[in-house]
Amino acid sequence: MNRFLTTVSLLSMLGSGQVMAQTCTGNTIQFLTQAQISNLLNNRYACVGASPNAQWNELHQGGLVLDYKKGPSDPTDPSDTPSHPTGSYTVTGPTGGAQQAGTVTYNYGAGGTFGYNVTAPAGSGPPFHPGLYSFCTTTAGQNLAVTISPSHC
Repeated sequence: MNRFLTTVSLLSMLGSGQVMAQTCTGNTIQFLTQAQISNLLNNRYACVGASPNAQWNELHQGGLVLDYKKGPSDPTDPSDTPSHPTGSYTVTGPTGGAQQAGTVTYNYGAGGTFGYNVTAPAGSGPPFHPGLYSFCTTTAGQNLAVTISPSHC
């Protein structure tokens, strides 16, 4: 089973604060736009769980999702590479206006496709920086609390 699906299932069963801590509903929720999501994710890691054993530790690079695993030089479980990615991602937005919610969609092949709108931490505003974000499902799946980081988790 795909690492992402296993992680979501495990964290959901354990009732992890990471999975439970998202802010995805309410009248004051403002989702990031297509451009804001693209800028936030580009060449950064999305992590579910805490260091040093993050359960989801994926680099976003040029439309590819690269799982960090145990690091690029680990002999038994090396990180993914652009020639062998975990999956891919695309960021889209509505054609009706630049300030409307964008969506990041992950494609893990046989592991499935998952879409999310993204909300920023309370009180933050553009430009958005690494930190804890809510990934709010637009497809079948779980809402997630995701740490965006410039380095692996």
